[in-house]
Amino acid sequence: MKRLVTFTNLFPNRVQPTHGLFVFERMRRVAAAGGFAWRVVAPIPQVCWPLCRGTYRLQATVPDHETWQGVEVEHPRYRHWPGLSMRRQARAMAAGARSVLQRLAAEGPLVLDAHYLWPDGVAAALLAEELGLPFAWTARGSDANVLADDPVVRAALRRHAPRATFVAAVSAALADRVAEVTGLPREQVLVVRNGVDLERFATGDRAAARTALGLPVTGRYLLGVGRLVAGKGFGVAAAALAQLPPDVQLLLVGDGPERAALAAAGGGRVQFLGTRSPAEVALAYQAADLLVLPSEREGWPNVVTEALASGLRVLATPVGGIPEILDHPVPGDERLGALVPVGDVAALAAAARRLLEAPVERAAVRAFASRYGWQAPVQLLCERFWRILGVAA
Repeated sequence: MKRLVTFTNLFPNRVQPTHGLFVFERMRRVAAAGGFAWRVVAPIPQVCWPLCRGTYRLQATVPDHETWQGVEVEHPRYRHWPGLSMRRQARAMAAGARSVLQRLAAEGPLVLDAHYLWPDGVAAALLAEELGLPFAWTARGSDANVLADDPVVRAALRRHAPRATFVAAVSAALADRVAEVTGLPREQVLVVRNGVDLERFATGDRAAARTALGLPVTGRYLLGVGRLVAGKGFGVAAAALAQLPPDVQLLLVGDGPERAALAAAGGGRVQFLGTRSPAEVALAYQAADLLVLPSEREGWPNVVTEALASGLRVLATPVGGIPEILDHPVPGDERLGALVPVGDVAALAAAARRLLEAPVERAAVRAFASRYGWQAPVQLLCERFWRILGVAA
């Protein structure tokens, strides 16, 4: 039996149905295409009651075991002290998940597929060493770009990376960074991009999409999709509204601690849709005129390929995999959108004005996005996992 166990805290559950949805979308396709018996171990932080607020309180209600969209998911608990135990988190996660992994390993050979390098990847490496299991890492973005700046985290990554059967990153830019922080030769870091669901994300009727979302049919929308945190740069987009015509508004899908600040920065021209289902996010792309993603850092942002598949051009910063997705556009070539410097309100406003005043056929943008379907990355991962398990392709 070909057994694959995904190990990550980034996975949906019944109380957080959009949490880590990108891992689910990727690995469910790999499991189906590769004929793997697939299980998921998604550890949950256990926080003492005085600190158990917000997301931690929500996560405390997640069951120990559940079936999510047909896959069995285990949620072992591990002790966590917010703001204090980051450097000890990998060992704590491994300790909490040990009994679950021991049980799964006793059932026969498997590959441990870890997503997010810290703490998940290192925790998986510790358990794999203890149980004699092969394991693989996939870097996602801030795990390598931010957390790996900590010397303790970086030392752990360098210690365990050479034992991984493979280490993957979702973009070439992130692979460069992973090689730097792990000490692996660059050629040993595999680039496995994410894919986009070309059926879910497609062009559609703008007026109908706006009506379905309860939005006015008239006016123009800049759309932001993601966590409302400082690093996403939505504050830059909100500030740019003052330099744009009065019919232009910023529409945000997602939630987070920056919501009040964004409302204030936008001067009454920011609308919040909150957290939405994937189907509703697809409608938001159809309803909008332009996607904005002025991030400070990224891995391979799925929102960019989703927007392109919906025929929507992208106004973003040249960070992470964004230039790769847009095929490294030369200055002046704005058929797919535009790239502006991080934090530059004036540049974002000027680019938004140009793009809004010179619309393009959405079908042409959609045609470009067709290259980002799931077939190629899924096939690459299947071949890697088959090789580890000694199975012929």
